[in-house]
Amino acid sequence: MKTRRSWIILLTAALLLAASCFAAVFADDVVPGTAADPVVSKSYMDAQVAILQTQIKTLQEQIDKLAAGQSGSETPSTPATPAEVPKFVVVKVDAGKSLIGSASAEIILRSGTATAIAGASGGVSDLTGGTDLSTGTDVSKNHLLIIPADDGRGIRCTTTCYVMVKGDYKLQ
Repeated sequence: MKTRRSWIILLTAALLLAASCFAAVFADDVVPGTAADPVVSKSYMDAQVAILQTQIKTLQEQIDKLAAGQSGSETPSTPATPAEVPKFVVVKVDAGKSLIGSASAEIILRSGTATAIAGASGGVSDLTGGTDLSTGTDVSKNHLLIIPADDGRGIRCTTTCYVMVKGDYKLQ
């Protein structure tokens, strides 16, 4: 009787131990190697630290050179003037006409309807929609479009449009 009771207690304790281990292992849904729990090796971290130390050393050398080149007694002859910041301009584009942007031009359709004009190597980047507009795709109002290359990309207005443009462009 006493041995049977000991076996029952031992078996119950083993089952409780197994259940608690199972719960501890599977309670956390985080999978190693995912964004929630990235796996990073020590060698990777050492390499990244070495790169950062090299960059810090280079920057410190540049700071020292700049500091050595400017003593407190010298005054600059003319202060540096900031470059003129490009601004958006409002352009009226008649129906049937196209606005072709140069590389890095920014376009926002404010009124009217227009379609995209793609270039040889791709479409117009719609940053607001997160898409690449191919030729003939409708342009949404108030979406920021960027012309990535100077290869004839832009918009064709199907009705009279008012467009905000930053950068160089031409009407055709």
